[in-house]
Amino acid sequence: MKQEIRTPNCLYWRIYMEFIPLTLPLNRSSSFFAICLAVLNSVAVAQNTEALAKANAAAPVTAAPSEPVDFVRDIQPILRDNCYECHAGTTEEGGLNLGVKAKALKGGDSDAPIVAGNSKKSLLIELVSGADEDRVMPPEGNKPLTEKQIDLLRKWIDQGAKWPDGADIADPKMDRAQTHWAFQRLQQIEVPTRHSNDNWSKSPIDHFILRQLRNAGLRPSTPATARTLVRRLYFDLIGLPPTPTQTAQFIDAHSKDPNTAVQSLVDELLDSPRHGERWGRHWLDVARYADSDGQESDRDRPHAYTYRDFVIEALNDDMPYDQFVRWQIAGDEFEPKNDAAVSATGFLTAGTAFKLPDSFLESERLMNRYNELDDVISTVGSGLLGITVACARCHDHKYDAFSAKDYYQLLGVFHSGDRVTAKLPSGKEGFFFKDFDAKRRTTWLFRRSDFYDREIELDLGFPAMLSAGVDADQYWQKAREAYSEFGEPQSTLQRRALANWITDTKHGGGALLARVIVNRVWHHHFGKGIVGTTGDFGVRGDEPSHPELLEYLTNDFVENGWKMKTLHRNILTSAVWQQASTRDASDERGSEIDPANSLLWRMAPLRLEVEIMRDAMLAVTNTLNLEAGGPGFKPYIAPEANLARNIQGEGYPKDAPDDATTRRRSVYMFHKRLIPYPMFQAFDRPDLMTSCARRQNTTVAPQAMVILNDRFVRTVSRDFANLLVQSQTDKTVPAESALQPIIEKAFEAAFSRLPTESETETSIQFIEAQAKVRAGREEQDPRIEALTDFCQSLFGLNEFIYVD
Repeated sequence: MKQEIRTPNCLYWRIYMEFIPLTLPLNRSSSFFAICLAVLNSVAVAQNTEALAKANAAAPVTAAPSEPVDFVRDIQPILRDNCYECHAGTTEEGGLNLGVKAKALKGGDSDAPIVAGNSKKSLLIELVSGADEDRVMPPEGNKPLTEKQIDLLRKWIDQGAKWPDGADIADPKMDRAQTHWAFQRLQQIEVPTRHSNDNWSKSPIDHFILRQLRNAGLRPSTPATARTLVRRLYFDLIGLPPTPTQTAQFIDAHSKDPNTAVQSLVDELLDSPRHGERWGRHWLDVARYADSDGQESDRDRPHAYTYRDFVIEALNDDMPYDQFVRWQIAGDEFEPKNDAAVSATGFLTAGTAFKLPDSFLESERLMNRYNELDDVISTVGSGLLGITVACARCHDHKYDAFSAKDYYQLLGVFHSGDRVTAKLPSGKEGFFFKDFDAKRRTTWLFRRSDFYDREIELDLGFPAMLSAGVDADQYWQKAREAYSEFGEPQSTLQRRALANWITDTKHGGGALLARVIVNRVWHHHFGKGIVGTTGDFGVRGDEPSHPELLEYLTNDFVENGWKMKTLHRNILTSAVWQQASTRDASDERGSEIDPANSLLWRMAPLRLEVEIMRDAMLAVTNTLNLEAGGPGFKPYIAPEANLARNIQGEGYPKDAPDDATTRRRSVYMFHKRLIPYPMFQAFDRPDLMTSCARRQNTTVAPQAMVILNDRFVRTVSRDFANLLVQSQTDKTVPAESALQPIIEKAFEAAFSRLPTESETETSIQFIEAQAKVRAGREEQDPRIEALTDFCQSLFGLNEFIYVD
């Protein structure tokens, strides 16, 4: 489209003419005209010509006034992308709503934003163009509108701001949710065709990965060695290192048939009772499980472990994930006579809590009660569905189509019950969630979270953005009908209705539930999810790096009965997971094109969680107690770290023993919220006050101090040294010339490999140097202490702490 372009001389003439007094004669003989010509000297004209040429070149090509601007095609996308977040639906900052015609033309607290036919008087143009520097829109931190967008808005207003009927968007968040990838029903995905020259792919997963790699001009890394794979498999699936014998067996099998060797070991490890202990830790992070109440009193929960044991046993038994979720929301309403089903509701009770006595003010007790319910709702939202919901306690979610009404309807599901310490069906003590009785408690929509605002009473309901075709009452009616086999219900059965909705892939939240857990499993195997924001699948979360792969895996997961072990097999037997993590010259292109490794052109080294690090230290020293289940053990914590005010009930022991009872796997450790285990705290163990879908991974100085000074690390290092000595014929630390066998055994146990010649030489020098230092201090057994120093140094190496 054309734009008027003025010549430099004409522009200068216009400027000067605007300042000429109208009373002056405008003819070429006037003295004023002569002055003007003098000012327009050749230098000025040249400068003006150059500047204006650049301006004309950069000026946007805009629509001619005669061409009409279409609201739906041209204007609404601008408003949707830049304005609806703050000015549409129930979010009307400044009282302004730009989603509905009547409200937009009426305006908000300031001047009318749109004056039809006059863009110069329209506040909207003033704000988006930056004319008012103090009120630029969109606000700071957001991308400003382009000149083309501003020009379209101007022309639309000047042409009368035509806004057709039926073009209003009453709820833009719901409008966006209808197209947001994560909130859609499951879609069948076709596996990419295998190329004739593809000698790399081992599974359908690899076809998706390879297609994106080739599109980016990349290729996969070389396969990992058998020695790397065996260590990776053991830590991934059971959280323990392989023994030298297990390593040798796998290397031999891998040399004969790599695929069969991997498949066989995967099956073996998935069948191990250690598998549930390893993967149970991941889920307990999500469930914010701990063995005490938290808050100021931090009372112990002596029977909380029944939930932890349920999680581990369910994962070992490969319980379908949809059942796993249903039981955690309403196990007592599905199988009221089953200990495991009732204990599973510990998911709802695992958060922090403190019962205020009746002597406290009613407002304080109500606040405490609704804070605890908020913890439950937040965990269900982010932990199961991967959507943040807590902000809807005070107002509709700012980005996602989750309203305050949705929030309080969910609250109503749990409002009729509470956490209890009571008898399980077998008579054993447990800690679980239970409804008060079969009567539903009245629930209100509290404006701005004011629990004395009780004007709007709510019925049972589930989040609208994930619901289709079946309402909450229908789920509730089916729950009552299904429970009839057990007689009269002892609870409201609302939780059973929610559990069925949240696992329903056709009409409820099941599709999102499945996508979230598939992505989390992928995250734990690769160190990064296909969706990076593992706890936020909302419109502000990350887009999937491989969207079709995620959808394919999710469909396959659901179609195969929601079985977690099947998902593990599919991932671990793929070529992409079996890539090497080391870099070589061929990786330079990958580092340039995809430095974050989002396309997975190589495997990323993963640091062990601190619990697995502790377990590995015990395993290589042959002192790990594999007793499973039951009450948690309390390890020794130094008195100076064992200080907390106002703790009520039984205090933390100051003389916890170091024996078999405290050398169990870390998942069975008693976790007291206000007295964290120092080693775990240093290596990023979450505080478990809230649900944690992805741990932080920091590298800080206190971690090195733990390896150097922690009492547990020093003790197991000495155990390691003694174990190595016991393997010798004379049961003593040999002389320098005979240290090589000990060093080789240490490397095999710690790293699943033999040391290099250089490492052996350096290790011998270190042990001998330390022995001399300790002999000079007149220590009782300087050579044992020197060997202990050596073992402790192995525990501090990256090769022990990371898995390639």
